[in-house]
Amino acid sequence: MRGQVLPATLSDMRLWAELADGRHIEGESNITHAEGKIVKIGCTPSHPPALPRALRAIHEADYIIMGPGSLYTSVIPNLLVPEIAEAIARRTDIPRIYVCNIMTQLGETEGYTVADHIRAIDAAAGQPLFDAVLIQKKSPSAQALIRYAQESSHPVYFDREAVKQLGRRIVIANVMDEDEQTGLLRHNSVRLARTLVRWYSRSEEAS
Repeated sequence: MRGQVLPATLSDMRLWAELADGRHIEGESNITHAEGKIVKIGCTPSHPPALPRALRAIHEADYIIMGPGSLYTSVIPNLLVPEIAEAIARRTDIPRIYVCNIMTQLGETEGYTVADHIRAIDAAAGQPLFDAVLIQKKSPSAQALIRYAQESSHPVYFDREAVKQLGRRIVIANVMDEDEQTGLLRHNSVRLARTLVRWYSRSEEAS
C-alpha cells in the first residue's frame, strides 16, 4: 500500500485550551505541560479553511481511521477544521473507526475512559463521527504499569456500557507491543493493520 500525507489546512493554526481551573493556555506544547484538566479546545483562527486535496481524499476514501495519538494535541486538532469534520461526518456510507489510546496521557487525558475519548472527539466535531472504536484487549505487564504510573499514566479504562450508549461498535484486539527492557508501550503496526483490515472486510460483508 502506498499513501500520502496531507495537512488538514495550510493556515497557520494556533491551538488554545481552557482548563478546569480557569486558565487559558495557548500553544500545543504549553497545553500538555500545563497539566490541567482540559474542558475546551479550539484554535486561532477559529475556522481555518481545509486543504481541498484533503477533502477530496476523504470524499474518495473507502475507509476512515483516526488515531491513536495525543487526543487534544494530535487527534482533535484535525477536527477543528470544520470542513474536515463535516466531510468525515458525511461519509456514513463507509466504515469509520477510532483507534483508542492504550494509556492515558498526563496533561491531556488523566482519568479518561474510552467513552471520555469518544465524547471529546464528538464535542470537538460538534457531532458523532465514528461508527466503531478499537480497544486494546490485553493489559500491560506489571513492570509497564509501574513505569507509566511514575508519569501519572494508566491504562484507558474500557467502560463498555457507556461506549454502547454512545452507539459505537466495539472492536477488541491485541494490538500492543511492549518493550520488555524499558516497559514502553506502542501499537504494533502489523497487528493493528490486520485487525483493521479484518474489521473492514466484515463491515463490507454486513452492508
